[in-house]
Amino acid sequence: MPNPFTFGKKSGHLSGFMIKFRRIVNKMNDKLLNEIKSIGKISDEDIELFFSFLEESFIVKGDHFLNEGQVSHYVAYITSGLTMHYEVHDGIEIPRGFSTENQWLGALKNFGNSEPADSAIKALEDTWLLRISATNLQKAFQLQPKLIALKDYYTELSFIRNMQHASNLAMFNAKQRYYKFIQERPGLINRVPQYYIAAYLGIKPQSLSRLRNER
Repeated sequence: MPNPFTFGKKSGHLSGFMIKFRRIVNKMNDKLLNEIKSIGKISDEDIELFFSFLEESFIVKGDHFLNEGQVSHYVAYITSGLTMHYEVHDGIEIPRGFSTENQWLGALKNFGNSEPADSAIKALEDTWLLRISATNLQKAFQLQPKLIALKDYYTELSFIRNMQHASNLAMFNAKQRYYKFIQERPGLINRVPQYYIAAYLGIKPQSLSRLRNER
């Protein structure tokens, strides 16, 4: 199957940003390809069809993929970077979760409908994405219904993760939640600001600092 994200030489000058972005896209395409193949009996032709609808996108650190109150038009695959899905309560950002390389992000609850999102997603690092709109996703499903298996798989995965986090908050004490987090997401400890990790785990920042010092 030809690589739909392999870029040939073009006339004119490519900025350093675009050169870096395209190098990342070409590298990450194989990982996304293998992940999709593992989900179901999806042919190379079906995957090429799906890939044809993906768009390159970039979010500067601190900018938003989705703002609260906006309509959620896109989901995206992260090729490089880090994002946070969060809600605001009493002026405080409370994370729902963090997404990194080789993961999808989006507000699935509101994706593809006209309801404004009750949460937001912002970049904690400069983030490179391959995104697809709700309109184009529906076109892909109409052209190849087997691709609906992708939506079902990722929706179920997101639901399981949210339920597991809610269960952790309810069942474990602060120390147990922290150690479970660093066991499951060790790469985030030095990438996510500590006050966000504390808020995600339902721990006071001072308590998190104490737990970190105990290790």
